Amino acid sequence: MPIEQDVSSLPDEVRSVSIKEQKVFDGIPFPLILSPSEAFKDNDSQFWNDWVKRNLQVIEGLLLKYGAILFRGFPFETPTEFDAFANAYDYNAFVDIGGVGVRVNVVGNVYTANESPPGSMIPFHHEMAHVKDYPLILFFYCDLPAKEGGDTPLALSNVIYRKMAERDPAFVNRLEKEGLQYVRVAPDGNNSTSAFGRSWQATFRTTDKQEAERNAKASGYDVEWLEDGRGLKTITKVLPAIRVDKRTGKKMWFNSVFTFSITRQDSRNDKTNAAIFPNGDHIRDETTETMKQVMDEARVSFTWQRKDVVIIDNRAVQHSRSDFFVPPRRILASLYKDHQGPI
Repeated sequence: MPIEQDVSSLPDEVRSVSIKEQKVFDGIPFPLILSPSEAFKDNDSQFWNDWVKRNLQVIEGLLLKYGAILFRGFPFETPTEFDAFANAYDYNAFVDIGGVGVRVNVVGNVYTANESPPGSMIPFHHEMAHVKDYPLILFFYCDLPAKEGGDTPLALSNVIYRKMAERDPAFVNRLEKEGLQYVRVAPDGNNSTSAFGRSWQATFRTTDKQEAERNAKASGYDVEWLEDGRGLKTITKVLPAIRVDKRTGKKMWFNSVFTFSITRQDSRNDKTNAAIFPNGDHIRDETTETMKQVMDEARVSFTWQRKDVVIIDNRAVQHSRSDFFVPPRRILASLYKDHQGPI
C-alpha cells in the first residue's frame, strides 16, 4: 500500500511518489521522493535549475522536514548537469579537509563518492562527523547504477538516538557528557582498496609535511609522524557525540563511533582505539553490537536508478553503502555548506 504523504506544500511542477522501501517515522515518510509532474516531465535540466532558484525556500523547508529528498525521473544526463543542479542552490562548496575516503574530482564540485572496491564496508555515518568542520548538505548522483546491489542506505539520526537511549542509556549518557576523540593513521599515498584510505597528502591538501601539520592543527587535530613512512597519525580534540539540532530541538546521534569501531582496522589502524572517550576508554563490543541492531532498524534502502539525485541534510541524516555490489557502479557526490549553519 502506498505511503500517504502531505503534498499540499509542493510546487506544481513536481509530485510526490512512494516506493515500497520507504518507512514512516513519527508519522512522516522517509525519504521524500519527488518526480516531475506530467506537464513538466519533458523539461530540460536548465528548467529545473531555474525551478530550484524560484522554489529554494520551499525545497529547504521540505529538506528540513524530511531530512532527505530523492529526485527521480529528472533529466540530469551527465555529471556536468548534476553539478549545475547542485550549484543552483547557491550554497558554498565545502572544502574537504579531514575526510577519510578516497575521492576523484570529476567536474566542478563533483567527486566520486568513494573509490573503495565492492566488499569494503562503509557503515552509517554523518559525513565527517569526526572533525570540527563538516559539510551540511550532501548531493549524490547516480551516474551508473550497479548491476546488482550498491544501494546507499539512509537513516534518521534522531531515530537512532532515541533507540540507543532506550537500549543503552548509560552509554548514551556518557556520550552526551564526555564526547569522543577519534584516532586515525593516514597512509603516505592513497589506498583505494580501503574505505578510509585517503592519504595524508589528499587529506590535508599538500605534499609538504610542515604544511600538512599546519592544516591538520587548524582543523583540530594533534599529529604524529610515524616511523618508516607508515603515515601520519591524527587524533581529534574532544568532539560532541550527541548534538541538538538548533532548528528543530531534536537530539542527533552525530558521531562516528559506529563507523570507526567496526571498520578502522588495517596494517596502520586499530579499530579498538579508533573512537575513544577522553580518558582513553574504548567502546565495548556489546555496545557496538547494539549500535548495529539499531542502525539496521533505522535503515531505509532503495535501488539506485540512473540519473537519481539525493539531497541529504547532513545534520539530520546518516548514509552508508551496501557491502555488496556488482560493478561497474559510479555514484558521484557534491558537498556544500548552506545558509543555515551547523547544529
